[in-house]
Amino acid sequence: MSVPPLPTTSTKDTSAMNRTGPHRLADLKWLALTALTVGVLALVPLIWNRRFYFQDDSENGAFGVWYHIGQNLLAGKLPVLNPSVWSSGNYLAEGQWGTWNPLIMLIGVGAYLGTNAVLFMTVLKVLLLIIAGCGVYLLARSYRAAPPLAYVAGFAVTLNGFTIYFDAPSWVTGLLVWALIPYFWVALRRLTQRSANPLPAFLVGYLIVTVGYVQGVFAIGFVLLAVGVDCLIRRHWAKAMRVVGVGVALVLVAVTVFLPGALTGSVTNRAVNIVGNDGMMSVDLGGIFSSTIATGYPQVSSWWWSGPTATSPVVYIAWFLPVLFFVDWRKALQNRAQVRDLTIVMSLSLLYVLLPTVIGPLRYPVRFMPYFALTLIVLTVVALSRAGVPRPGRNRIFGAAAVIIAAVYLSWAQLPPHYLALIFSGLVAILGLGAIWWLMRRRPEHSSVWPTVAAVAVAVSLVLTAAQHYDTRSSPLSMNNVPADTSIAKGVLEGIEGDVIVVGDPLIYGADPAAWRETLMANMWYLSPAQVQNRYQLIGFAAYNSALCLQYLGGTCPELLTTLFEPREATGLLLVDQLSIDNIQILKAAFDDDDEWRTPPAGWSIERDTGLTVVWSRDEPVGSAGDVVWSSDGTSVETLSQTDTSVTMKVLSAPADGGTVALSRLAWPGYSAENATLSTAPVDGFLLGVDIPQSSVGEVVTVTFQPPGWAIEVTAWLTALAGILIWTLLVSVGRLRRRSTAAA
Repeated sequence: MSVPPLPTTSTKDTSAMNRTGPHRLADLKWLALTALTVGVLALVPLIWNRRFYFQDDSENGAFGVWYHIGQNLLAGKLPVLNPSVWSSGNYLAEGQWGTWNPLIMLIGVGAYLGTNAVLFMTVLKVLLLIIAGCGVYLLARSYRAAPPLAYVAGFAVTLNGFTIYFDAPSWVTGLLVWALIPYFWVALRRLTQRSANPLPAFLVGYLIVTVGYVQGVFAIGFVLLAVGVDCLIRRHWAKAMRVVGVGVALVLVAVTVFLPGALTGSVTNRAVNIVGNDGMMSVDLGGIFSSTIATGYPQVSSWWWSGPTATSPVVYIAWFLPVLFFVDWRKALQNRAQVRDLTIVMSLSLLYVLLPTVIGPLRYPVRFMPYFALTLIVLTVVALSRAGVPRPGRNRIFGAAAVIIAAVYLSWAQLPPHYLALIFSGLVAILGLGAIWWLMRRRPEHSSVWPTVAAVAVAVSLVLTAAQHYDTRSSPLSMNNVPADTSIAKGVLEGIEGDVIVVGDPLIYGADPAAWRETLMANMWYLSPAQVQNRYQLIGFAAYNSALCLQYLGGTCPELLTTLFEPREATGLLLVDQLSIDNIQILKAAFDDDDEWRTPPAGWSIERDTGLTVVWSRDEPVGSAGDVVWSSDGTSVETLSQTDTSVTMKVLSAPADGGTVALSRLAWPGYSAENATLSTAPVDGFLLGVDIPQSSVGEVVTVTFQPPGWAIEVTAWLTALAGILIWTLLVSVGRLRRRSTAAA
């Protein structure tokens, strides 16, 4: 595997980069060692916690999404809209369903065909960590870091605290886009240094953008900006235009992915237009300064019980960062132009991390910590590789040790009872730095010392990783112990026909595995054959959620059982009828009085009682959501056909001034009507209303859903793909012509 070089600065550099044979083989060996080391280190958490990589949003959200995608793909369709899932059923507006992403589709098929959710997610996440580590190795080599030090960067970057305690256990879409960013960066640098072919950079960027995780898009923007600015400063105008070309194509892809959500935002829970700091997941410079301590808990408040202090090493980056004391900074600054883009991305990443915690719909800028860690680690090994002091003096090791001691002190000040773990991490880090300092003093020829330095780095990292996970055995985010065996979830509510709503919050069972044989939560419902409304929602339809007291993980308040059987002022219908619900699963623990769930109302019967839950079912089912459920006086229609995205009906009657019908569908932006008009306001605040004029009597009215801005989105997607393909074709034709001319 070749490594894209930097612009050369001397004849010696040029000859070095033109070497082949053994040097490429050495790169492959170090790259393979990076993959092996990352894989081993990634398994360390499993010693204490076999479900480490299957927590919080991975078990409540991502796995169910991927399962549903795989199920739909193998059935020959893509999920776009599901009326029966209501607030969680607008998949393109949700954004992170990866509808345009072939990699997500492949993962989805794997999730659907797998039988053990924990095993599937563990294997997937370890592979993503390996992919990230290898990408960082290639990135470091592109700055001419010595292979052993590029190897150190590759495995060390996967150990940063936010990745290992947040993205890897829970927020897997964040892990996915972060793992791909180094490859985009390498491909973009290659585009401006060796090749004019934009396809590699575009393809990787496309995979990142279409995941739908906004931090990945910001990371792409930072890399594009940094590489483009570097080209402009060098006055490489043509190369800068290549960067612009790739950027424009990816902006068009971003329009395709994010425009549906933006145009839907006005009706959702994400319709927030404020900038502020609510203290949630806020990081300060003091916490970042202590990022060399593997067991340090910084001052970061969030969902955990400990108040303003985190319960995991959220901002840990790498224990060896103080090796910067062993760098000749005069020499390093002479070569600063060669790492200009790296420095720019690092600076932008730090600024992003320190942003206010709420910026409109964006939350928790601390999610960008992995990108700051990546850039800082790569910059550290590049500086050490290219400007390491041949014989560092004692003052340098004293300075490095002082940084570790100060970091230990700051971490202790945050959580004094945690002192033993902090002292241990600090001592191990100082010993590791001392060993590196001693090696550099003994063997000034850096080409011969770096393999031994790498051996020290991996040994110390293994010790600290083991200590870290012994001290902090799981993510501070939730663990609900949903079934690993997918057959268990597939059996929940098996045989129940028609739409279902769950009354109560399954979290009341305290992550009891026995409960998940009777009920499920959030997106694990996608594994059940039942059509359950209570799914995970990234956006949510605000008015609907309020009416049903529906929470983002699908839990509801017990009062909903009463609300469902109360008439609605706007229609006179019971809420349960407006929603076309045929079944109600009641979580008994949500009620103090057994009488509340023992006696169903007229027209309903107890279908099953399984111990922790009871299911009420209609005596006469009304069928799944999506059809007409209410008509105004004098208005009647006959439904001719119905799909997830359309309803066709014949108008039988309408008064002189027109009438209105309501469908058991949420009034998402994107609906249109033929021979009728959509109501200016949703019926009862959330139902899709259609105003029918008298002139449409006897006519066929068709109501159709397309994601808002659909024509723009498809045009943007096709333009991006066509533009890159044409550009690639022109480059290939030009290259063939030059070869033909040279041969002649």
